[in-house]
Amino acid sequence: MGNLMDWMAAVLVLIVATGASAQTRRYGDVSYQKPQDCSIITEQNRHNPFGYLFRDQCERINASSRQSTARILGRPQPSRKVLKVPAHGSDEAKRLGVACMGGLVMLRLENGWQQALDDEHRYYTCRER
Repeated sequence: MGNLMDWMAAVLVLIVATGASAQTRRYGDVSYQKPQDCSIITEQNRHNPFGYLFRDQCERINASSRQSTARILGRPQPSRKVLKVPAHGSDEAKRLGVACMGGLVMLRLENGWQQALDDEHRYYTCRER
């Protein structure tokens, strides 16, 4: 009888935990924020000669998963390239006419901003310099 009660308690905990996590995110939400920073792999493991391989693999997996999620949901797809662009509002961004806003590369126009796209019409993502 004690085994059954332990098992039932474990099932109840799993049900409550699943319900709580389901409330925090809706199904199909795609984060258009900054891409995952895979360069941290090489920064924290400077003595690992294969760190750059792990970083490149991390970036490929991150880009591939974001593209396939966007494709499944019928949304615009991110480019595989992650650019380092000056932060919005900085002097360098004003001078160059390009800025990183919320993880997206934006180009300055006369009357506003335009999202930068690659050759395949996928939007560029960025990290602030």
